[in-house]
Amino acid sequence: MSKLVCKRCVLDSDIPGIEINKESGLCHFCETYVPLSLQEKEEYLKRIEGLFKKYSGTGNYDVIFALSGGKDSSYTLYKLKKDYPFLKILAVQFDNGFTSDYAVINAKKMCEITGCDYFKLSMENEVLYDLFRKAAESYDAFPKFAKYRASDICNICISVIKQKLIEQAIIQKAPFIVFAFTAGQSPNPIINLSANFIQWSRNLFEKQLQKIGVEDRGEQFIIKNEVIKNIGEPAPSILHPLCLWEYSEDKVLETVIGLGWKPPELNDSNSTNCTLNSFACYNHLEKYGFHPYAFDIAGLVRSGEMPRGEGLEKLHQELSEPLIEEAAEKLEVKVNNPKKILLKI
Repeated sequence: MSKLVCKRCVLDSDIPGIEINKESGLCHFCETYVPLSLQEKEEYLKRIEGLFKKYSGTGNYDVIFALSGGKDSSYTLYKLKKDYPFLKILAVQFDNGFTSDYAVINAKKMCEITGCDYFKLSMENEVLYDLFRKAAESYDAFPKFAKYRASDICNICISVIKQKLIEQAIIQKAPFIVFAFTAGQSPNPIINLSANFIQWSRNLFEKQLQKIGVEDRGEQFIIKNEVIKNIGEPAPSILHPLCLWEYSEDKVLETVIGLGWKPPELNDSNSTNCTLNSFACYNHLEKYGFHPYAFDIAGLVRSGEMPRGEGLEKLHQELSEPLIEEAAEKLEVKVNNPKKILLKI
C-alpha cells in the first residue's frame, strides 16, 4: 500500500501505529483533536497567576526554570518574568556535553536581562558520553509513545533534566518547575506532582537506565532518594505557560534576537542549542525508520502554531553530516553511511 500522509498534520502511514482514515484523509490524532479554546487558555492563565500569587515567597525560589539557551526557553523566561515580575527564578541549564557555546552565552544573557539566577548543571563529559552511547546502541528502551515523541538519546537527556529539576525544586523548596513546551509538545498546562508520583518516576527512570546498561548507583541522573524523603507538601507543580501564549517561531525569534540573543551557527533545523541533536535524529532514523520530531512537528501543525508546509519541510531537511560525525566521534560509535539515512527522510 502506498504511503498516506495526513491532510492536516505531517504524520504518515509509514510510521508504526499511525492510521490514516482514507475517507477523511486524517490521522487518528487529528480526528480526535480538540484544541484549548481562547477562553480555556485565559482560565488556565488566571489559575497560574493565582498559584504564583499564593505560593510565591514560600521557598528559596518560586520557580525552577529549564533554560536550554535555545529560542523557546529564552523567550519563555523573558515573558514569564515580564508578566510576573515578582517571581524569584532559578534558571537551570543542563550541560549535556554537547551544549553549544552560543547556548551558554544566550542563557546567561537572558538571566542577566531578566534578573534571574543562573545555575549550570554539569557532569563529567565521559560519564555523559557513556550514557548517550548506550542510549544510541539501545533498541526499544522506552515505551512506544515515548519513542514516538523523541529519539532514545533525547528521551534519556530530557529525563535527566526532569529528574534533576524536580530535585532542585525540592531542595530549594520551590513550588513550581517551568518548561518551555509548546501546545504541540505538551497539551497540559498544569501538572500537579505528588511525593508518590515523584518516587514512581524516579524508580521508572532508574529501570530504563538499567535497561540500556547504566547503573546509576551514585544517583547522578536520578533524583536522590534522600532528597525525596525531605519533600514538603504540596509537592512542586510543573507548568507549561508557553502552550497558553500565542506562539509563532518567527515572533519568538524576533523577540529574543531583539533582546540580544545570538542565533547559533548550527546547521540543525530542529535545535538551536544542542550539537548532539543531528546525531540523535540520525540514530533514531537508522533504528526505527521515522523522524523523531514527526510527532512534535505534527502537534505544532495541528495546533496551528506552524504552517503544514513548513512542518513537512522541516521533516525533509537534511541532517548535518558534520554534526553527526562530530558527535559520533565523541561517543565512539560507528556511523553507517549517513547520506543513505538522509535520503530516506
